Amino acid sequence: MFCSACSTVLTSYYFGQHIYPHSNSRTCSESEGSTIASSTGDGWEESIENVHLGICSTTYAFDDRAYVNVTPTVLGVKGETTVWVTVDFSSPTPSNDDWIAVFSPANFSAATCPKDNPYVLPPMLCTAPLKYKYANYTNPNYRKTGKGSMKFQLIKQRSDISFALFTGGISNPKLVAVSNKVAFVNPNAPVYPRLAQGKVWNEMTVTWTSGYGIDEAEPFVEWGPKGGAQVRSPAGTLTFDRNTMCAAPARTVGWRDPGYIHTSFLKELWPNKGYTYKLGHRLFNGTCVWSQEYWFRASPYPGQNSLQRVIIFGDMGKV
Repeated sequence: MFCSACSTVLTSYYFGQHIYPHSNSRTCSESEGSTIASSTGDGWEESIENVHLGICSTTYAFDDRAYVNVTPTVLGVKGETTVWVTVDFSSPTPSNDDWIAVFSPANFSAATCPKDNPYVLPPMLCTAPLKYKYANYTNPNYRKTGKGSMKFQLIKQRSDISFALFTGGISNPKLVAVSNKVAFVNPNAPVYPRLAQGKVWNEMTVTWTSGYGIDEAEPFVEWGPKGGAQVRSPAGTLTFDRNTMCAAPARTVGWRDPGYIHTSFLKELWPNKGYTYKLGHRLFNGTCVWSQEYWFRASPYPGQNSLQRVIIFGDMGKV
């Protein structure tokens, strides 16, 4: 997140089939930027540090002849939390500076961005993209044909998704076209469990993310020995909002709703024993929303002669 000033002064507009933008002026600090995922020439998507994406300087260059189309539109129909989509796009004035970006939520106009400062209006785009690729990536003839196609990997993040075609490079982006919306089935479902050793050796902590607050559903973990009786352990729920951030752009283009973070404690585990578990949310109508089933092996007894493997990750972010 960034905590520098960033503002844009503009006239009214909306995202729709026909948009007629007017001229605008803006002021942004030199530190505007985002660290987002881009694509390298070897085909891997990676995080690029200190990529300064000029979200605050974005202008409109909509063209009815340009389009971006994404398929499929319904994602995760078999319970997947990660899927690949195909993005087809076209521009009547192609250039090597054109790029395709992923946004979530799908509506990323300033109309959805609360005013951080009552005396100035927010940037034209209220959200920085999750990732992007240049239009000529895998499309070497793009500048001649104006047409291209590429694949993006998406993960379930509790909201719908759209794609946008920009020109002008990343430092002076001009929005040309916005795609149709795509979304995962049941975007609020519990996902991405993370295990951690509890405060004592025979306790396991399970933390996960969902779109259900405590006023909508009761979170829990159903767990037990493999093939044995299952029990339920309740979970606590935490979250934070944009007002927790210090200032723009952390409250504006750098903000994305984190959803709800749930934590449950599985206690009195037997050493070295395998356990299955799944995440659940009991809605107030009595139905339950479930995750897929997972498993883990409990820790050995302290001092027991056993092989230990440790993997350390740093700054992996969250979804």
